[in-house]
Amino acid sequence: MLNLDWKSKLVSSDMPNKSPKLSLSDKPRVSVPPLPLPFRSTDISTASASVCSAYECYLQLPELRKLWSSKEFPNWRSESIFKPALQALEITFRFVSTVLLDNRPYANRRVWKRRTESLAKTQIEIIAMVCEDEEEDTETRGTAPTADLSSNGVSRSYSEASLLPRLAVWYKSKDVAQRILTYVESEMSRCSYALGLGEANVAGKLSLCYDAVCKPNQLHSLTKTPYDNIDNFENQTLHTTHQIIETWIYVARQLLERITERIESRRFEKAANDCYVVERIWKLLADVEDLHMLMDPDDFLRLKNQLAINSSAETAPFCFRSKELVEITKLCKDLKHKVPGILDVEVDPKGGPRIQEAAMKLYADKNSGFDRIHVLQAMQAIESAMKRFFFAYKQVLVVVMGSLEANGNRVGLSWDSGDSLSQIFLEPTYFPSLDAAKTFLGYLWDNDNGNPACGYDRRIRW
Repeated sequence: MLNLDWKSKLVSSDMPNKSPKLSLSDKPRVSVPPLPLPFRSTDISTASASVCSAYECYLQLPELRKLWSSKEFPNWRSESIFKPALQALEITFRFVSTVLLDNRPYANRRVWKRRTESLAKTQIEIIAMVCEDEEEDTETRGTAPTADLSSNGVSRSYSEASLLPRLAVWYKSKDVAQRILTYVESEMSRCSYALGLGEANVAGKLSLCYDAVCKPNQLHSLTKTPYDNIDNFENQTLHTTHQIIETWIYVARQLLERITERIESRRFEKAANDCYVVERIWKLLADVEDLHMLMDPDDFLRLKNQLAINSSAETAPFCFRSKELVEITKLCKDLKHKVPGILDVEVDPKGGPRIQEAAMKLYADKNSGFDRIHVLQAMQAIESAMKRFFFAYKQVLVVVMGSLEANGNRVGLSWDSGDSLSQIFLEPTYFPSLDAAKTFLGYLWDNDNGNPACGYDRRIRW
């Protein structure tokens, strides 16, 4: 890691001339206090193999992965991202019906109804973001499998297998489904085709071949769990929410791989777009985890016992039973290695401030590549969203299971007690050079005495 204490030496008179000198024009030299030494970076790992295997068996992840990764449209380059995203949305429609079938008198139906509707809308927003990116790219535009239904005198796109059109005519879910359909129409307005879920499609656009892409019938066949004999309504809730989570984690991994490809091919604006989708997915995962706080405490803790979910012999947090969650966390951290390439500099083996200086110059002279600023900002947005997810997850565990269980049966909740969740959101930034560059630029602004007549080129000498 670079030595961030270099800033206090940067403005001193005896600095070597090997690196560019930064100074304030016609201003007294400013002494910048050194940043405190950061905490040690956290190395995360999955739970034990047996626990991870039981988790995957419960959610039927091997069968789900086959649906996510199937390739049936060779000309559609976005299929690996679009297909699982639509499948996560379809599972959410099933979740809506599950919630509305809950006959327990103590269930908070009003809040559950609003939360599931909001969850569906958030996913539609992310799908629309992916679709817009596809439309703007000349290599992917027009490659999605669509059909012209208007030629048969049909003015309404329609999926025969999706649950949403059925929810739209069921008296318990009609209001929710109609609002979701209206939202689909609104969010997809910038795209050249409709999703094919039964939205109005006033513009008469082509409709996505939803059933052929999503395969709702095969997807909904994966509803049974090895514990279906358990008489506990929260069992289906837990199963469905985690299927949604795992599906979006898969989408995030596909996007992270595409981000790397786009950065290496110097398509920075496209990479930035994907980064913001990944950021949105982290926030979505946090929203899904929040649903656990709506579960009945007694029913959930009884289910935990029935499923033999116990942390007494397992030191890893519950969420690290997901191998893919651990993997995308590492991939998000590894984005830091792309910074030197984006800035067109090499890492100084002596720990010098090359990357920081290049970042400062980029921030100051926006004409040299605003697309690079966009991708750097987007990468830091991913870090922020990811750390917020683990912080929020920690709080969810405390509320749902109690602080002792949430901490792996270890006394104390402080970061230095060995709690890896706390260490993740307390560890230092993954982009120390960008952080240092912004810190120093802030000092330059603060010591400019608010003179608006001075531009960056007059105040900073490179």
